[in-house]
Amino acid sequence: MNPRRPIAASALITAFCCRAAAANDDIKTWTEPETGGAPTYCAEGVIDAPPAQVWALVSRCADYVKNMPSISASKELSREGDERTKFTTVCEVAADVPFPFPDLVSVSRATLTVDADGGYTRAWTLIRGDYEVNDGSWRLVPVDGGAKTKVTYRIHVKPKLALPDSMIRSTQETRLPQVIQYLRDRTAKP
Repeated sequence: MNPRRPIAASALITAFCCRAAAANDDIKTWTEPETGGAPTYCAEGVIDAPPAQVWALVSRCADYVKNMPSISASKELSREGDERTKFTTVCEVAADVPFPFPDLVSVSRATLTVDADGGYTRAWTLIRGDYEVNDGSWRLVPVDGGAKTKVTYRIHVKPKLALPDSMIRSTQETRLPQVIQYLRDRTAKP
């Protein structure tokens, strides 16, 4: 575990904050009602890049270690199907959690769908790992004639590790918007 990395917020651990909030300009975050012992946390914002460019980052879980906040390791274990329409992947991802807690590892199966209208969806479900629940989705929708992308990120997680409520709340307020901001930074024109 790298103690210099921030809390694994948006990728795998999120907060118990129940109000909608705006952060990082127009990035919105909110919490949906609890199911399965944990709420679903959401972030949404517009990326100044076409959906295919954002999809190149979201669809490759092996690169999450460099494209997503607070990921200490990531690898794709398998990929099957037609990448032009619908395919599945199995990924192993480790969320970097601050000392004294260990990193949280999950193996999940994702279904990735490419819509005829230029949208993309990546929805995943936990196979095994350090979570009771870990599922969620990315939804990419073209806006401004396809020049930009509206990104909606949803994650429903409950780690097996008991984390302090204050840490989880702080994560919601500061880290969840970073998922959208990371995508903005990695697709920014030079």
